[in-house]
Amino acid sequence: MIENKNEGILNEIKKEFFIFRNGIVADKLKGLYPSGVIVYGLNVPQLKEISIRYGKDLELGKRLWEDKKSRESRLLALYILPPEDLEEQYAEKMIRDVRNDEEAELLAFRLLRHLPYAERLLVKLQNAEKFDNTKSAYCVNMLAKNLGL
Repeated sequence: MIENKNEGILNEIKKEFFIFRNGIVADKLKGLYPSGVIVYGLNVPQLKEISIRYGKDLELGKRLWEDKKSRESRLLALYILPPEDLEEQYAEKMIRDVRNDEEAELLAFRLLRHLPYAERLLVKLQNAEKFDNTKSAYCVNMLAKNLGL
């Protein structure tokens, strides 16, 4: 039942992305993403507006983050995921999955800095092995800046 509910919500969200699309912005952002990723060109205030309608929802947020075919899905997830409910292991996975500076910056600013375990996570990641993904390391640095450390 929840799966079907989220499917319906995901379809509604995709329709909103299409309504708000901005071709000029999308064309400029497409170079930041691998081929095959849909970029609608929504800006951050538009994503925030959409997120207000859906509220905080752990499962919906995870589904959006896992949608690697849409820039806006992943960024919207950062507004919908409730920091107090997000598992530390999943937060680490998100950092390791970051694809570019935009995702890294928004992940650190919108979500990671609000985690109840943010400082512990930062220390753990700073002391960990090197990241395969330089954008992940950048995300960790952005988290440190957002925490004022």
